[in-house]
Amino acid sequence: MSDLYYCVKCKKKTEMKDPQRVTTKNGKPALKGPCTVCGTTVFTILGADKK
Repeated sequence: MSDLYYCVKCKKKTEMKDPQRVTTKNGKPALKGPCTVCGTTVFTILGADKK
């Protein structure tokens, strides 16, 4: 099972379709991708354990 991330539009945790690794302006690793339910962009900052 994939990791679940909070979608603001659905107001629940959903899976992310085709997540992409990105880096924020301050250098923190993050994941960004569309919600599998509604298609809204889901963004989450990764912690040290997900690197």
